[in-house]
Amino acid sequence: MNSGIRWARFSNPLRFKFKHASANRAESSSIIVELVSGSCRGYGEACPRPYVTGETEASVIACLEQNGKDWLYSISSIDALRERLQAEKELVDRNPAAYAALEMASLDLLGQKQGCSVESLLGLPSLAENIKYSAVVGDGSPLKTRLQSLIYRAVGFTDFKVKIGRDINRDKLRFRSLPSNIRLRVDANNLFSMVEDCSNHLKALDRDIWAVEEPFKAGDVDSQSELVQAMKVRVILDESLLRKEQLALYEDSSFKWIANIRVSKSGGILRSIDLARAAQAQGMDVILGAHVGETSILSRAALTVGQALVDPPLAREGAFGRILVTRDICNPSLRFGIGGMWSAARWKFSEKSGLGLSIQPEAIFCDK
Repeated sequence: MNSGIRWARFSNPLRFKFKHASANRAESSSIIVELVSGSCRGYGEACPRPYVTGETEASVIACLEQNGKDWLYSISSIDALRERLQAEKELVDRNPAAYAALEMASLDLLGQKQGCSVESLLGLPSLAENIKYSAVVGDGSPLKTRLQSLIYRAVGFTDFKVKIGRDINRDKLRFRSLPSNIRLRVDANNLFSMVEDCSNHLKALDRDIWAVEEPFKAGDVDSQSELVQAMKVRVILDESLLRKEQLALYEDSSFKWIANIRVSKSGGILRSIDLARAAQAQGMDVILGAHVGETSILSRAALTVGQALVDPPLAREGAFGRILVTRDICNPSLRFGIGGMWSAARWKFSEKSGLGLSIQPEAIFCDK
């Protein structure tokens, strides 16, 4: 194949089930896109989640079949990529995960053709410093929560994000088992409809919680604002903030909103950078998030977004690699180490072209 595009579903079991209020996941679920031009191969990843953007694997594939065929031949530069994304903005808004995969693959390919990293391609600082990730604990049983948190703490994690569920008594037991000397935020995954119910749940946990992510229906600014005032806790916006236009709902910086930026849900690296910069310009702090079970491609993409921030993110999620998935499409798998630290010296992305990942096509297109 001298030039062309193809895609495939990539799924494999997780090493442990991951549960939260919106989903119960036992396997990863991604659509991988490959762009080929000569000896260069660019890769991108879509993580469609119906409860986040409304997308499914079927809708992503349908979007790629309808709009992806001429992508390879129309993207010859960063300017051309930006122009295409702007021209198809409404399509990208409806299909952000699908376009994220196309965009990432394009950036990977352009970087390889120009012999430079994606950061260099975009005029961003090189990845030269180590990066620290958060521990993420699902809504498991009290015993499972205790075991996971003890393992995280034993290997040096100090920053934790913990999912909460509907059963307040169960959550009380779960949170008692968490280490005492951690920085703790919780994720409700749009669980509550009433501010009082959310407040009572958080108080019952009897822990020092500095922020809560998506406590109510996405975009419920009134309830989110009321909770901030009632609990003196910060609110993290995930499903409520997919694109820049939604920032207008959160113009009051006195509430100290926090934006959770995830590449797949926002339509790619470039749109994630634009959203993150606009959020910071509006007075928001930023967290760089991740989808459960994503491959090394999306973990790598989030590193690029981090290099574009004016201020460093409050936290980072992801880079689990084969710690969570039974197999990755990249060898070695991009993942954090002891203490949640990712080593820039180990990967040396600044010396590699494109995304700089060693992708194994046979792991993706084995049925093709």
